[in-house]
Amino acid sequence: MGLSASYRNYAQQYQRTQVETASPTQLVVMLYDGAIRFLYRAKERMLAKDIEGKHIHLIKAQKIVMELMSSLDRSRGGEIAVNLHRIYQYMLEQLVEANLYNKSSNIDTVLSMLKDLRESWAEVDKQQQKSREADAHATKLY
Repeated sequence: MGLSASYRNYAQQYQRTQVETASPTQLVVMLYDGAIRFLYRAKERMLAKDIEGKHIHLIKAQKIVMELMSSLDRSRGGEIAVNLHRIYQYMLEQLVEANLYNKSSNIDTVLSMLKDLRESWAEVDKQQQKSREADAHATKLY
């Protein structure tokens, strides 16, 4: 039991450090990862006829989608931010419906969308990481 609590403390500390040291794009990818993870759990709970468990995980996923939505800067993001806002709104509607009517197909739809968006953000992060490394290398040369 002590080992389990100790492990949880280390895991929480590691996760906190990851978040504190992540770039903005890495944070977005982490949010997508969390939402995807909660939707898989919600689907498992739905299949097990665990209404409360399904509800808890769907609400957690919805909160992440709302966080993604609220972090959009429509004045700087322009059309992309507006379109992402619409996509997130659609996802929220699908998740509410999934929760109310036990529609696993809605969860599948949102999972597919989140996975696609996550891959796009991961690619953006990869490109930004390369740029940061190139800038750091150039700084060392001068």
